[in-house]
Amino acid sequence: MKRILLSLQLLWLCGCGAAGGVDVIVTNPSSYARTLESVEIEWAKLDERGITADKVIVEDEQRNQIPSQVIFDKNGVAQRLLFQASVGASAKSRYKIKEGIADNYEPKVYGRYVPERLDDYAWENNLTAYRIYGPRLSDPKTQGVDVWVKNTEKLIINEWFARNDYHHNYGEGMDCYKVGNTLGGGALAIVQDSQLLLSGNYLQQECVANGPLRTEAEFIYAPVAVDGCDVVIKRRIWLDANSRFSFQEYELTGFEGEIEVAAGVVMHDVKDITQQGNWLALTEPASDSSDAERDGDILLGVILQGAEKQSRFQTPTSPNQQVQHALLLRKAKAGEKILMLNGSAWSHAGVAGGAEWAEQVKQAADRLNNPLLIKIK
Repeated sequence: MKRILLSLQLLWLCGCGAAGGVDVIVTNPSSYARTLESVEIEWAKLDERGITADKVIVEDEQRNQIPSQVIFDKNGVAQRLLFQASVGASAKSRYKIKEGIADNYEPKVYGRYVPERLDDYAWENNLTAYRIYGPRLSDPKTQGVDVWVKNTEKLIINEWFARNDYHHNYGEGMDCYKVGNTLGGGALAIVQDSQLLLSGNYLQQECVANGPLRTEAEFIYAPVAVDGCDVVIKRRIWLDANSRFSFQEYELTGFEGEIEVAAGVVMHDVKDITQQGNWLALTEPASDSSDAERDGDILLGVILQGAEKQSRFQTPTSPNQQVQHALLLRKAKAGEKILMLNGSAWSHAGVAGGAEWAEQVKQAADRLNNPLLIKIK
């Protein structure tokens, strides 16, 4: 699968890999440092140089082993090698891929199906956590993302579900975000006549990768009726360690020509919002809280690759209620991969809202538009 987000530009030099491994040079085209950013190498390029998936490690310039992860397909065949690079502004860093025994890397990501909570699917990393809803939940019915805020780097999904009281802050964070029948903290929907067509909760789920650096899952939704067509929606979500932004890739089929889609977030009592180009950022108080001042502000961001315009829609969530969404819109063809990012942060975890958060979302959009340059020799 061609990933638009992570299609890092691979410039393969002539010659075969030496017995000492494969050298990788990562160049940062940006005027700011890129820290712990994921790099993916197609496995075929490593396989042809004699690297095997069960004995592969990555070393930095000081020859210290750094965490890595082999991404496999559903048949257990290696597809890509993932590691994280740190590169100064307009600078280069060097890494070596070689045979070796991998250290016992501490997982910084996790995701799973949660049958004990009405088929939720939850995923997290060391900075943030999310969930979406499954077929056994009667309300809400939406593909919208629920945001869990936390001020700890430990993985908390299992502990919070086991406690069954995650709407209360025991010192590490909580679920104080209200989704309802909306896009919640960042999702994509079909647009028809300036209305969002929500696709409901997922029907099928499958976890395809789970750490230490990436958790990834696939979802299938019920068809959505659009102009006499039943549009089928497939969704792939992945989240890497050390990033506040979860990636979502959608594929829509079952129609001719183009349809309009929108990626965005629901607006509660918004304190600050910025919409520019292919990204938006907003700050709002905790929306599912008995004491919003106590529970702090939730910061949300959305990036839509190929966004053509920004807008805001009033969307009915019940017969007597409407809510507003902040949106990024574009056209899509059947079978086209549509990529968006949703990000979040919490004021009680040391992240300020307003202009500071908007700058973080802007840089994430810039990283999407200007990937790290990868050279292998």
